[in-house]
Amino acid sequence: MYDANTPKRQGLEKPELFLRQGKDAEIISLISEFPSIKQKTLSECIASRRSLREYKDTFLSFEEISYLLWETSRVDYYRDNAVFRTIPTAGATNSMETYVFINNVEKIKSGIYLYLQDKHQLALVRREKQLDLKVNDALLKQLRGAQAVIFFTCIPARTEYKYAFCAHKMIAMEAGHACQNLSLSAEVINSGVCAICAYNQVLVDDLLNVDGEKHFTIYCATVGKKK
Repeated sequence: MYDANTPKRQGLEKPELFLRQGKDAEIISLISEFPSIKQKTLSECIASRRSLREYKDTFLSFEEISYLLWETSRVDYYRDNAVFRTIPTAGATNSMETYVFINNVEKIKSGIYLYLQDKHQLALVRREKQLDLKVNDALLKQLRGAQAVIFFTCIPARTEYKYAFCAHKMIAMEAGHACQNLSLSAEVINSGVCAICAYNQVLVDDLLNVDGEKHFTIYCATVGKKK
């Protein structure tokens, strides 16, 4: 790795730090204070965390979805060449983006949204009839009534810029860090997560409007209330 002729060593332009939707995109600002959420100890969350595949027929509150994204995918601060997040990201390169399928969440219309990680906002990507059926097909019938689905995507060039071929294992680990944060945060709100790697890559990437080559889905997770 130390001898690799990386794009950085070649003096090439650094990839963008964050994705943005078009200027006319519908934007939802999330909250960053959570007065109704009773915190649990880390030991309690680790002890109770299990993959959850059956969910209560209810909804997540606006506060709860805000909390999950705040603890999982937010950016604390950044500068021109580094992004510092709630999770470890190799060399502060920030390979990941987070998308959310809102299925049943208070005050938010169902749809697929890009999480604007430096602004703690959601930007609408798509909204259409029977979107839940398309999501379920893309997840190989694993939606199971979850209130939300989190999609972690990656843009390998961000980390390859600094680490060349070693970037790929780093990106996979970054997705794992994020999903673990999601799982533990869900325990705080009496919810559960099922991490999913078995999905239809083409269908999921198409749902998120990512090209599947330079930007593609690397991990998914359904989220829902415990019965």
